[in-house]
Amino acid sequence: MLKTTALFIGFILTLTLSGQRLTYDVIRNGSSMGETLVERKITEGRVKHHLNTKTEFRILFSFKVEYDLEETFENGVLISGTSFNTLNGSVQKETKMKKLANTYELVVDGITTTVDEPQITESVGEIYFEEPFDGKEVYSAYFARYLTFEKEGDHKYSLTSPDGTNVYTYENGICTRVDITRDFASFSQVLQPELLAAVRNKKILNQTK
Repeated sequence: MLKTTALFIGFILTLTLSGQRLTYDVIRNGSSMGETLVERKITEGRVKHHLNTKTEFRILFSFKVEYDLEETFENGVLISGTSFNTLNGSVQKETKMKKLANTYELVVDGITTTVDEPQITESVGEIYFEEPFDGKEVYSAYFARYLTFEKEGDHKYSLTSPDGTNVYTYENGICTRVDITRDFASFSQVLQPELLAAVRNKKILNQTK
């Protein structure tokens, strides 16, 4: 018990010193299939988001999937971002994005396009740390488009992309659960118990950009 308490206190100190970190268990049919790590670091007007999901599951064959996203905001504006996903170690898709004078350059699998937006202030990288509202739009470089939240219930919102639908549940402004529906399977990201307790005790707080 003392060891658990010490670890928890150490975790809270880590949050204070280096930013915010959330860890989710990825659950399918009651069993763990992986983990999602989400980080936010705020320093001198610059906010960095990092999301990494690693899962392993079997549907006739074994699959190992990794998704990684990094985004940087400066004074509330997205200035750069990268993402990739792999299947059994092979890259399936890779994106890079950076702000130019009045547009963004987006590179998807080596093909460069222009995003005709002078500023992007809302993106998918931030949604674990900020509860949205009905109709809120967030930009996804991975899909090269805006995605729109729809309110499903009390502190619960759905977000539909070409891949499928995610339903996000929030407590005290922090995402505590994501229910994910895809053609091949349904699964959930569930905030780990010690982190959920920290959210409910307001040890982990929503922060603005």
